[in-house]
Amino acid sequence: MKNRKYLSTVVAAVLASGVWISALWAQKNPKEQFVHPPLGKITLPAVESVTLKNGMRVFLVEDHDYPTIDLRAMIRTGSVYEPADKVGLAAITGTVLRTGGSAKFPGDELDRLLEKLGASVESSIGENSGYVSVSVFKEDIATGLEVMADLLMRPLFPDEKIELAKIEQRSAIARRNDDVGQITNREFEKLIYGAQSPYARHPEYATIDAISRDDIVAFHRHFFFPNNVLMAVWGDFSAKEMRRKLEKAFATWQPSREQVPPVPTVQYQYDFSVNYVHKPDVNQSNIMLGHIGGELNNPDFPVWLVMNEILSLERLFKRVRTEEGLAYSVWGRFSANYDHPGIFSCGCQTKSQSTVKAIRLILEELEKLRTAEVSDEELARAKDSFLNGFVFEFDSKAKIVNRLLTYAYFGYPPDFMEKTRQAVEKVTKADILRVAKEYLRPDKVRILVVGKQEDFDEPLAVLGKVNVIDITIPAPAEKIPPPTPQTLAQGRNLIELVSEACGSPDVLEKIANLQAAVELTMVTPGGEMSLTGELLIVYPDRMRVVLTTPMGSVTMVVKGDEGWMKTAQGTMPMPQAQVESYKASLARDLVWVLGHWPDYRVQYLGEREFAGAKAIDLLVLNERAPFHILADPKTMRPVGTIYQDISEQGPAQHEEVLSDYRQLGYAWIPFRSVVSVGGKKRSETVFKEVRLNVPVDPAWFEK
Repeated sequence: MKNRKYLSTVVAAVLASGVWISALWAQKNPKEQFVHPPLGKITLPAVESVTLKNGMRVFLVEDHDYPTIDLRAMIRTGSVYEPADKVGLAAITGTVLRTGGSAKFPGDELDRLLEKLGASVESSIGENSGYVSVSVFKEDIATGLEVMADLLMRPLFPDEKIELAKIEQRSAIARRNDDVGQITNREFEKLIYGAQSPYARHPEYATIDAISRDDIVAFHRHFFFPNNVLMAVWGDFSAKEMRRKLEKAFATWQPSREQVPPVPTVQYQYDFSVNYVHKPDVNQSNIMLGHIGGELNNPDFPVWLVMNEILSLERLFKRVRTEEGLAYSVWGRFSANYDHPGIFSCGCQTKSQSTVKAIRLILEELEKLRTAEVSDEELARAKDSFLNGFVFEFDSKAKIVNRLLTYAYFGYPPDFMEKTRQAVEKVTKADILRVAKEYLRPDKVRILVVGKQEDFDEPLAVLGKVNVIDITIPAPAEKIPPPTPQTLAQGRNLIELVSEACGSPDVLEKIANLQAAVELTMVTPGGEMSLTGELLIVYPDRMRVVLTTPMGSVTMVVKGDEGWMKTAQGTMPMPQAQVESYKASLARDLVWVLGHWPDYRVQYLGEREFAGAKAIDLLVLNERAPFHILADPKTMRPVGTIYQDISEQGPAQHEEVLSDYRQLGYAWIPFRSVVSVGGKKRSETVFKEVRLNVPVDPAWFEK
């Protein structure tokens, strides 16, 4: 997770009903009814700071209220230091540090040990720091220290755990375009920091595949040494005794003279731009606009806090949601980081038909904040909102110790938040106006809209030139020999023979649609699941699947670039990743491809083993969905296909075995298909009845 401090919380649409809001504002000012005592000074626990002989700094906090001891080590590292062609290296290193364990405590054995002890061990590496934490009962501290030391010094990084971590990363990549909010945040960070910035880039299949165990070992060796680690220990112990135990546990860990470089700097140029991500499967827009933010050590940080409360709660929430009724949620956020500038952003979720209007309202409120002082009531409520939530940042010893450790890591004074609280209490209306004029630039914001532009109230172009952002997930490239004139000529000759074996192009190209009753078997983690239904393909780009499930009938429709699902509960957009998968299956449909083979480039790759026999391997160089046709050398009919598609573990090579050919008119159609991934069966489809060129009701492809 990124280590950043947001200066406000998102104002959720579910905060309250309109009636409740109206009643709230109709009430008297709570200050007129209640007298609040001033907030007390935060009392920090006694902290003993020591430096071990190997250079590791440690903060010891005795806490005898509970019979536990917690250890947390922060390592000066992060994803900002990983190579651009191996993004994901830091995260995988942090994951496998724990899951792989060490030679003495292998990951699976460590799991059993922790379960027996009622203890926990965690590790992670984020954007600008890494950590390892251990929590044990005090009587098990010797074991806890031994585990902590072994993980920091001698991690095992076994290949099988690395592959599991890679699968987790690939799965996240495959799902990253499912959630509109995730898309908006990710692409907006790229707009502010730059797509190749260490603060905005993200893993791709290629960068994950490029990571080797040697890379992980080298990354660990480069950053994990004692004088690059800060540790906090708190719980039921004697500080003097704990120091002795720490010296013993880490006695063999040698310091290093290597210097970790400073974090990358941020280069930002203020300008205005309008940016758009097409998301056809949604009926509302996610809007985010803003520019660069600041750092926590800026003297104006306390004023940003108050200004942001006013902007978010007093201005944007009231105007955009309460008065205009446009937004499901609306927010303002001036974020600041410890070691590099954060992001200032405003935004909302609104129905597509109010997209441009909502943007204009947000820009108006930003300009108002820069041109006139806020009211006394707004200032008072904003301060109260921050100060009343402030105490919850220090309501446990763990929170306090972790905060102190973080301050030390980034070079902030231990009383940083207490000084911030005192400064917030002194913020004036004049301060708000000065800071708004200095830091807010509504005329030079970068606007991002994620939604369906066909439904917008006005074209985005009325705001300025629109930059369309492509969020297509690059698929892993298959390693194949480059095509030559000879292999392309051979491929063309052979694909013609395959087409003739299935009915010839003259026959196949006249097939306008295919309808079939199907029996579908899906292999799930819980076992096989059998379904029945009907499939209709209208060439070249429409598909309708009606399945009978234990929960009722489900209809899935793909029409061009759109897809939706219908159930008894209503109609909903199909996830875009699923739409793309269906579109790819249409693009490699053999009836269509073999009926239009002259339109394709086909490369002959020789013969290969497939489904226990020799097969001719033809690569169809389809721009949308390249795939292999495997043909029987004797009959020349396809015995299968090989293609890339998304599985539960991310993109994977799928092998489809075709059989049970039957003649329909002058065409030969396979009635059975079995798809496997990684040698394991994933699905089986059996056609029970097939009809060609049936009458098609246009209503079948309407929402």
